[in-house]
Amino acid sequence: MSDPRILPHGEWPSPLTADSVAAGSGSTSWPSGVGEETWWCSNDPATATVRLMRTGPGHAPEPVLPEGVSVRNRSLGYGGRPYAVRTGSDGAPHLLVHSDHRDQRLYSVTAAPLGAGGAGAPVPLTPADPPEYETCWADPVFAPGGTEVWLVREVTQAARQPDEDPAPRTRRDIVAVPLDGSAATAPDRLRVVGRSHHFLSTPRISPDGQHLAWLGWDHPQMPWETTDLMVAALTDGVAGEPVRVLGGGAVSVSQAAWAPDGTLYAMADPEGWANLFRITPAPDGNWDAACVLPMERECAGALWRVGASWFAATAAGVVLRYGVGDQRLALWDPADGTLRDLAPEWTEFGSDLWADDHTAVVLAASPTLGRAVLRVPLDGSAPVRCNGERDTTYDDWRAVPERRVAKGADGREVQYVYYPPTSPDCTGPADATPPLLIHVHGGPTSSNGAAPDSEFSLFCSRGFAVAAVDYGGSTGYGRAYRDRLRHTWGVTDVEDSVTVAGDLASAGLADPARTAIRGGSAGGWTTLAALTSTDAFCCGAVYYPISDPESWIYGQTHDFESRYMEYLVGKLPEDQERFDQVSPIRKAGQITSPLVMLQGADDFICRPDQAERIVDAVAARGLWHRYLLFEGEGHGFRQASSVSASLHAEAELYTHAMGVRVDLSDTLGTAPRTQD
Repeated sequence: MSDPRILPHGEWPSPLTADSVAAGSGSTSWPSGVGEETWWCSNDPATATVRLMRTGPGHAPEPVLPEGVSVRNRSLGYGGRPYAVRTGSDGAPHLLVHSDHRDQRLYSVTAAPLGAGGAGAPVPLTPADPPEYETCWADPVFAPGGTEVWLVREVTQAARQPDEDPAPRTRRDIVAVPLDGSAATAPDRLRVVGRSHHFLSTPRISPDGQHLAWLGWDHPQMPWETTDLMVAALTDGVAGEPVRVLGGGAVSVSQAAWAPDGTLYAMADPEGWANLFRITPAPDGNWDAACVLPMERECAGALWRVGASWFAATAAGVVLRYGVGDQRLALWDPADGTLRDLAPEWTEFGSDLWADDHTAVVLAASPTLGRAVLRVPLDGSAPVRCNGERDTTYDDWRAVPERRVAKGADGREVQYVYYPPTSPDCTGPADATPPLLIHVHGGPTSSNGAAPDSEFSLFCSRGFAVAAVDYGGSTGYGRAYRDRLRHTWGVTDVEDSVTVAGDLASAGLADPARTAIRGGSAGGWTTLAALTSTDAFCCGAVYYPISDPESWIYGQTHDFESRYMEYLVGKLPEDQERFDQVSPIRKAGQITSPLVMLQGADDFICRPDQAERIVDAVAARGLWHRYLLFEGEGHGFRQASSVSASLHAEAELYTHAMGVRVDLSDTLGTAPRTQD
């Protein structure tokens, strides 16, 4: 084997290309089991749709529905669980209920078991919207009796004036929808089962059909601040007066589920960590809640989507994921309290966990195994990867992530994931350190996983280092770490990003003069805030950002986040000074580093105006920049062409700002297909 070639960092030849990364950029979500079959949703970058896929023993993955059907909804702006399946018995067809993004209506479809035919014609279950309304349907569950599906209905009335507050125009209820399709033309056939709060999620019916549990919260709280777990008795398919059994105050309940024996379980954080609780009826008619698995580790994340799930209560025990960094999927036995690992080789698990009495299905990842839809037997047998074998052809060019901790000037810890320059053929000069990309996740109440990332590897294989920062405010590290961002957005996130950049520079792993920052949505905000308040970064790649927090309040965004600024920055007018200090648009004149701005034309969460006002400010001063506006894209890019063009724009930025020649074409001539 020949010695590695010595070439400048950033200019190493690589077989990974922007086009191949874009073609493989689709994510997976919402896995579930349907008998021996495994189902999941898969973003298709070629069509910008979400395909419902399935596989089973002896069968390759295949779509359930025809091309063009996009199985997703816009509930809460980020979408909720879009489908439910009732398994057919003795070879009978499965009954699928799903939302279609094209019109946001709910449909039912019969789907033959794998190998026995395809899906039948879709039958609309809900009426079409009149012009002045938009209705979303999310998180369906089949009701007792088999004739209805219950789910969260979100109805938003169109604004009568520009930038009208969406909160009073939006209503949510738990609604029963007949499976015979009669409500599609007769809306009075829809029945409101229950309501309580402005926001609702996760309606769950007890096994005996006697009670309904759900989560609720109100403005200005976000669900990771304060959430109520409500329970109500059911009479003739209608919930009675609901009772809060857990949550409230400074307690967040992120999920609840009934076990087959009728026990109600939930994830809540009264001690600062999301842990497992058991809720049981008390003799006085109230409900008692007790933590049954206390630990100083998170067992759930932030509730961004209706129906997100981090655990499942089964007859075999409670399947749950816990921890961060070295995360575990485990089975908790309520009889003796033991906790048994189920998939020890995997270290990251998603917020879409499903399980029955025999099997769990979950999105899993690890630094070395990549990402997978994983089917995990509860008897301890080996997990099965369901969405096809990972392509390992170009593993030598894929950066393997490593979790690290940096220390800030005040001694506080900052968590991050480090992706090193990676090539089997090249190394940098002995006296040189690599350029660094600081990646800032969105949310901001979110986090980074330590898993292979195609976009990061695209740059790492050319000699860049990447650090994905879990700044104060990120999930997975307890409430105290998350609350570091309260009223400090634009300060804490920037300081922590600078701390990570300094940590790697001090370790000789990054060039401080060639350190860039990149991020989307809230990560775009932090990128802009950093460029307006520090000289630590030579340039910035800004994806669909928030730039003006004042205009984002009460009308410039969707209902779910329309009061989020009260937590992140403060209230107006009393906190006007704080808004002025952190607002990127107010300090756009202080941007001296080049940037690229990448924006979806149809983004209703961070509207194009938020990006264009920054672009106008830097253009007026003659600062080097690029602005790409993608038609047909919303908040986050789904089309392969948009992803590829964005990556090429980043490469142009780094070439200009760092003095390296960044070529994202196949410089080895191997034309790979990139898949994590």
